[in-house]
Amino acid sequence: MLMMGTFSYYGMGIFLTPILETNGWQAAQIATALSIARLEGGVMAPLMGYLIDRFGPRLLMLAGVIGCGSGYILLSRAGQLPVSDNMQLLYFYLVYILLVQGGVSAGMGNAPTTAVANWFQRKRSTAMGIVNLGLSLGGILATPLAWVISKWGWRTAMLGGGGLIWALGIPLATLVRHKPEDYGLLPDGDKPLESSEASSSSDGQQQRTETTQVEFSAGQAIRTMAFWAIALMFSSRMFVTGSVALFLVAMLQDRGMDYVEAAQILSLMALLGMPGRVGFAWLGDRFDKRKVIAFCFIFQSTGLILFTLLPGPVGIACFLILYSPTYSGVLPLIPALQADYFGRHRFATIRGLMAPVGTVSMVASPIVVSVIRDQTGSYDPAFMFLGVLNVMALVFIAITRKPILSQPS
Repeated sequence: MLMMGTFSYYGMGIFLTPILETNGWQAAQIATALSIARLEGGVMAPLMGYLIDRFGPRLLMLAGVIGCGSGYILLSRAGQLPVSDNMQLLYFYLVYILLVQGGVSAGMGNAPTTAVANWFQRKRSTAMGIVNLGLSLGGILATPLAWVISKWGWRTAMLGGGGLIWALGIPLATLVRHKPEDYGLLPDGDKPLESSEASSSSDGQQQRTETTQVEFSAGQAIRTMAFWAIALMFSSRMFVTGSVALFLVAMLQDRGMDYVEAAQILSLMALLGMPGRVGFAWLGDRFDKRKVIAFCFIFQSTGLILFTLLPGPVGIACFLILYSPTYSGVLPLIPALQADYFGRHRFATIRGLMAPVGTVSMVASPIVVSVIRDQTGSYDPAFMFLGVLNVMALVFIAITRKPILSQPS
């Protein structure tokens, strides 16, 4: 999660301007590459989800780390090859889409989330919030990443980033385990009881009840309203938060802020998001997750709208205070809600099937924001659009209800 946050989720916003300036490319050209990469991620998600449930997250995480690290090392050569400009751009597209995004899709999103869903039940949201702190830590590292780029160039930063992904990701991936049942345990560290013990112990019966959960098959899940509501909820979130992470630095630079200072605002956004990831996840374990998510969406929209309406430090302060904790807080709650509704045995497969629903928004968002910027000469209208769009996600929260499994899988 840390590596994904540093170099992919937040990092591409840091790399964007230097890459454009060095190679003379247009923002829309890079945005197209990012959109195609997101399309690839959505198309491959169902297969990746099935493979994670079939073979466990560790194998997919290893493949993803190796692929992503290789991609960044090869991307450091983009623009330096002895070929035409069009071929240089094609090289960037192929490496970023196939290796970088392919690696992220395989091992840096669904795989670790699935491991958490399998090992935790009673405090699943909190556990996912803690794991997702890696994304916030990656955003905090945006400032030193920008410093490295300004001092040694983006090529050196990408080369070092690829090596760092290998050095940290490979050994850490080997530590991941699939399901507690493979080791004679139940979720939350509970131990299975023999039938004689269970019948004679009320505590044991309580323990067994707490770890029992209805399990939907992928086919049963996809036929429920809850499946589509959660998928659309996730889609709305990704359109907004993905665009903000990618274009925030460029927007602040348009307003006259220095490149490193703009990166510091991105890092501050990630820093202020850290308590939100754990805090709202903790609330999700104690209250209706839908209400907690709705609260977060409302404050996200308010922060974005005030950011565009209020000039200077006041707008930035409203953005950081209102948007930062709540955009982070939603991330662990949506997969935790999915696990509560559909169970954990086919978690990755069901999550993978939800991904294509969000692909349309993930593909469209960089292009839409870039077009609005090119047509208006400012990112402000685009960010206002994002704030209004985020409110629409409340509709999907309102129609989400826990499904009833008529025939256990």
